[in-house]
Amino acid sequence: MAAGSSVPAMQRAPLQSLPEDRSLHGDPERGFAAAFHSEGDSSDEEDEIPRARSRKGSDLRAMQKRVSAITAQGLGVDLSAVVLVYLINFMDSLGGSISTPILPFYAQEFGATYEEVGRLFSVFALAQTAAMPLLAMLSDRYGRRKVLLLSLLGTAVGSAWQGMAMSYSSLLLARGFSGIWAGVAGVCQVYIADSVPKELRARYISYLLSTTQAATLFGPSIGAGLSVLGLNAPCLTQAAVALMVWPIVQVYLPESPEWLRMHMPLGLWTPVPLSPQPFGRSRAASSHARERTRQRQSPPGLGNGGTKLAIFAYGFVALWTMIAQMAIVSMYAVYAKEEFDLDSLHVGFAMSLGALASVTTNIWISPFVNDKLGDARASVVGSIGVVLGSLAVLSSPIQASLAGLMLAYLGLAINSSAVACGAAGLTDAANRSTVMIGVRMLRSCGAVIGPVIGGWLAGIDHRMPFMAAAGFAAIAAVTQLLLLRSTDRLAALLCGRRSVGLDSALLGGEGWQDEYGTPEEIRDLGECVADLLTKRHYRWVTYNADIKALLSDVFPPLPTVSDEEHREGYDRVRAGARRQCSQAMMLNERC
Repeated sequence: MAAGSSVPAMQRAPLQSLPEDRSLHGDPERGFAAAFHSEGDSSDEEDEIPRARSRKGSDLRAMQKRVSAITAQGLGVDLSAVVLVYLINFMDSLGGSISTPILPFYAQEFGATYEEVGRLFSVFALAQTAAMPLLAMLSDRYGRRKVLLLSLLGTAVGSAWQGMAMSYSSLLLARGFSGIWAGVAGVCQVYIADSVPKELRARYISYLLSTTQAATLFGPSIGAGLSVLGLNAPCLTQAAVALMVWPIVQVYLPESPEWLRMHMPLGLWTPVPLSPQPFGRSRAASSHARERTRQRQSPPGLGNGGTKLAIFAYGFVALWTMIAQMAIVSMYAVYAKEEFDLDSLHVGFAMSLGALASVTTNIWISPFVNDKLGDARASVVGSIGVVLGSLAVLSSPIQASLAGLMLAYLGLAINSSAVACGAAGLTDAANRSTVMIGVRMLRSCGAVIGPVIGGWLAGIDHRMPFMAAAGFAAIAAVTQLLLLRSTDRLAALLCGRRSVGLDSALLGGEGWQDEYGTPEEIRDLGECVADLLTKRHYRWVTYNADIKALLSDVFPPLPTVSDEEHREGYDRVRAGARRQCSQAMMLNERC
């Protein structure tokens, strides 16, 4: 509850800054419990309050000005920042795609088998998956920009290590180290989701994915050309590209406005008494504080049930699709060499054709399909394209095989855009990072599994990885179809800003949904209540704990059996409150 400006100056208690961790979940009440001094607070703590206010006041005001400045544009940040994120993602993806088609040939210089080639891709994805929660935590705590800088530096070191590897074991370790810092694309995606309104999110995320595919369009060709200088040259070039991007991020990229808002208190200062409460902390107030703590354990907005379903619905689709994608990407060089006798140069050019199909799809086709069909149904269409393309890769002559490869890439592009937009669309500011990182973790698990399965099957028959890719893409389509009803319902719940308290209430059919509201709505209600209490002469600053206990007594639980009974209960409470208010006013007049 924010203090209204109408509080008389002589009634205001000295001010104390909110705890910094208050903003982690966007809960406007988060700082209240920690901000109150319990009985027995020492005078040293009282003396610390003015110093804390002086120390943090300038920082908070500076942060507030920065948020106001960067949100002046409709996108939440200046358009140049969005373009810069696209450039960062493109350059990082370019560095990775330069070495991808050459890696099987590079590994074979150390005597690696097809299965060991698959392990090089898998260990990268495994390290990426394991490190993703850490990068997500660092991103939420220290900012998207700082994690981008850290990831770029780690990528540069890992790529240089790969280029200077002297054995297969050293190359395998270098791949694992590089995977730890392969979080640039994920952070860029969260940055765009933070900065772009929901109605424009699908288009802007498609553009972001287009930069990735544009990099894979040029990267393999560049890598193929660099391989003439040596099969380790693409890895060293990747390190150089990461080092080139690092100063660009350092100098020009602003922090995400959503992250800044999360880490700036909704009200810069919170009124708090310096001495113990005159009436002490009542049992009801303590119970109320415990209830607030319990509620903060669940993400507001969609609740745990909604968050888990959003991750499950799109995360497992991403898992199956990524298994199919990595089976194709990791083993296409092996297939092309065995079937058509292509060398590294021509394999790079062939994969560039697939990337060209992806770029075209993300710019012109994916936004159209998403708008017309919706994210979930567009994901099904993309998975079907992967099924057909994977099977067509096995065709002859080579022109038909290349057409199948392009169709598979087209389907992957549609599916990737639909999954990213769908996952972002089933979130709010409170759980967006959790859902998107959860989906990306499952996607990364697919990147671990795909090359292993592809390498094992290629050892049996070089055509089998593509048959398996078609099967996994079909599983992705079926999974999405089975979850259509649940995702549609979750989208409807999100539109109503409702939160499901129990998993069974959402997944099991009908159930009561509690409303939590956005931080802005909570702040607006808090300001309204504070202003009302001030105008009606309640000293809510001095007797804050007792006021909270009073509010807990005034608002009894309402029936949740049905909307009708809930409304009747609401009307009864309101009628009773009016009677009590009238009686209190008459009693006060008599006195």
